[in-house]
Amino acid sequence: MRRIGMFYYMLAFVMGLAIALQAPINAALARSLDNTPIMAAVVSFVIGSACLIAIAFFSHSLNFHTLKALTQQNWWKFLGGILGAFFVFGSIMLAPKIGLINMFILALMGQLVTSVVLDSIGAFELSVRAISWQKIVGLCVMFVGLGIFFQKELFSQ
Repeated sequence: MRRIGMFYYMLAFVMGLAIALQAPINAALARSLDNTPIMAAVVSFVIGSACLIAIAFFSHSLNFHTLKALTQQNWWKFLGGILGAFFVFGSIMLAPKIGLINMFILALMGQLVTSVVLDSIGAFELSVRAISWQKIVGLCVMFVGLGIFFQKELFSQ
């Protein structure tokens, strides 16, 4: 694997670490704000937005051309913010209730299934990546593992 490719794979791994840290940190914030996950999510997004605005400003990405281009986008291109807010709010609410590992395994499975489908149709202007038998078998193995992982919780009723 080329050096730049390895950087991207490591960056994806570190993003996973950051998400795993974000949920319990935000849940702790919610507890200290009278158990209000929505306020913790608001604080998270305000601070995150301020950081991104600063980065955009200093990298010269925040300019008249990009601001004008925002007004010409399809409506669905703005759904990412709503979906991100749903994920952050959901993780703040669920982490203390079902535990981090349970929450992230279920979220990961949802991501994997959705990603295979979206890749296969080239959704949202992505390149088409066909569904292969290896991907199907891999997902099945993961679902079996998920069943084993949750066996005690699912069948102890």
